[in-house]
Amino acid sequence: MPKPRIAIVGTGFIGGSLGLALKKAKVDAEIVGHDKDHALATRAQKRGAVDAAKWNLHDACDGAAMIILALPLAGIRQTLAALKPHLQPGVIVTDTASTKVPVMQWASELPEQVFFVGGNLILKPTRARAQGIDAADAEALQGATYCLVAPPSATGSALETMANLAAMLGAKPYFINADEHDGIIAGVQHFPALLATAFASSVIQNNSWRESGKLASADFRDATLLAPDDGTAASDRFLAHRDDLIRWTDALIQRLQDLRGMIEREDAAGIEKMVDEIARARSQWLGGEFEETAPRVDWKDVQFSPQRMFLGSLGDRLRKPH
Repeated sequence: MPKPRIAIVGTGFIGGSLGLALKKAKVDAEIVGHDKDHALATRAQKRGAVDAAKWNLHDACDGAAMIILALPLAGIRQTLAALKPHLQPGVIVTDTASTKVPVMQWASELPEQVFFVGGNLILKPTRARAQGIDAADAEALQGATYCLVAPPSATGSALETMANLAAMLGAKPYFINADEHDGIIAGVQHFPALLATAFASSVIQNNSWRESGKLASADFRDATLLAPDDGTAASDRFLAHRDDLIRWTDALIQRLQDLRGMIEREDAAGIEKMVDEIARARSQWLGGEFEETAPRVDWKDVQFSPQRMFLGSLGDRLRKPH
């Protein structure tokens, strides 16, 4: 019986971190990486995140028991379309995109015996921001919330496999429907990027920018850090969350008007109350008040519990008819 193959399509920070965590857990599976920029897949192999880097998407996914699409939103649609005619019965396909409604719609067009479970890894807020394969880190997934979105057609076996994967990586599986996921993520992830874009535009595209830029320091750098640098990717993100972002923007406009009124009235007490309440709530959040307790994964012991269950279910997918 050959080892199960896990194909990771997209070998950036998330794809690379997934591969490194699987390797650190000593998963007895063949991990194959593919990226449209083959140099990134090769770099992932050199870093030990994948066993092999394949030029061709179909070669990377051929015979895989699980395919992980660690790709931007637009890339997922294209990749699912390319893979659709070639997927073998029983394979589990999952993704890591932060937008789930359109992904689940695209996945609904996959063959009946292909099992898609949407995914999104929410890393702990105390972790520093990181990008790219060189920043990939197995430890990044420890304590993460692994959102899992199951379509009605998903089998209990596929869901159990994904939950075992999350536990094996040190993450906490969190089942949620696509609409609820996207409504929440719009506010806490895409809305900050929209705000940073608007703020950067109001300053950088102002006629005074040449002078303002001379005085802008680390505060301005940090405040604009979340502004996207890829127009196409930003458009995909913002428009995919159109209704939710409009709702969040309306709420912000009201808060800005409230704050503007406090400043205009010189309402020091109102400003102090707002700032103190926000600071207290943010501190509680960073301290883990909303987190569900979960044991930290011991990489030395993981092969004896969740890995065994995970690999068992993957092996079953290779030898049992579906």
